[in-house]
Amino acid sequence: MRDIVNEAGVKREVKKLLTKHGWYYWMPSANAFGTSGIADFNAVRSGKFLAIETKFGSNKPTPLQRRYLEQVAAHGGLTMVVNERNLDKLEELLKVEEN
Repeated sequence: MRDIVNEAGVKREVKKLLTKHGWYYWMPSANAFGTSGIADFNAVRSGKFLAIETKFGSNKPTPLQRRYLEQVAAHGGLTMVVNERNLDKLEELLKVEEN
């Protein structure tokens, strides 16, 4: 079992999984110079785009974060909200996208 006690722990595990499965990823700035609502992780592999919003516990995406994910999905990208309870679902998705 992963020792995850906060959102930083979720992000650490997402980084490991993206690296393990060969995705190039970046984490956009969350300061005043960044885009409001943009996902915590944006990743690309073999021409496929993936946006991941990370949360911990019962936290949910904000309306702006949901809108960003919806826009990515509307343009054919993959999206996922990941927390400490569904990291295995992210790994399943990454395995499927390897083929």
